[in-house]
Amino acid sequence: MAAQKQRLNPRKQPVQRRSKATVDAILVAAAQVFEAHGYAAGTTNRIAERAGVSIGTLYQYFPSKEAIAAALFERHIVDTNHRLHEWVGHMVVEQHSLIEALHDYVTGMLEMHSRQPRLQHILLEETPLPERVHQALLEAERQAAKTVAGLFRLYPDVRQSGLEHTCFVVVQCVESLTHRFAAHPDDQFIPRDTFVDEMVIMLMAYLTCEPRLKT
Repeated sequence: MAAQKQRLNPRKQPVQRRSKATVDAILVAAAQVFEAHGYAAGTTNRIAERAGVSIGTLYQYFPSKEAIAAALFERHIVDTNHRLHEWVGHMVVEQHSLIEALHDYVTGMLEMHSRQPRLQHILLEETPLPERVHQALLEAERQAAKTVAGLFRLYPDVRQSGLEHTCFVVVQCVESLTHRFAAHPDDQFIPRDTFVDEMVIMLMAYLTCEPRLKT
């Protein structure tokens, strides 16, 4: 267990600018290698060659390709969180209608997942992740629900009771479905624009309905 944990964690954190640039180069190269060759064939040798560093330099920072993949996933979490905060800030400033806000949200998440769809699939579905990354993802999901709830409190048509719980479901739904659509573009039954419209209709209905559940 200890050996597996060591393989999934970075060896050291970069402090100087040059070290940070080296780590950035390794992660960019890893994303390109995984995208081009898949996870199984994405060896550390290929990653080092693409990054323009020696294999010894790579191993100074990452003990395995699993650790590199985990670092890439952590960046994905940060990027997703950043995108969400940008969207919320834009909606508050522009005072868009609820349907416009949801359309922008779904479109933005779909664009983000479409940038490197094969890499997204590898990171989310094929990569062994250490416990720290699972915990970081869980905390990011909780914070995302709170962030989205803060925006939706500004819309009187949105059902306000249990709003953070509602927004947790919204965040999970948008993240999962946009990832699925982007990661498997050849499997889709409906065009991209239709997918976005159907997502918005579903979210509008969910956010504005009055629940009638039997207790």
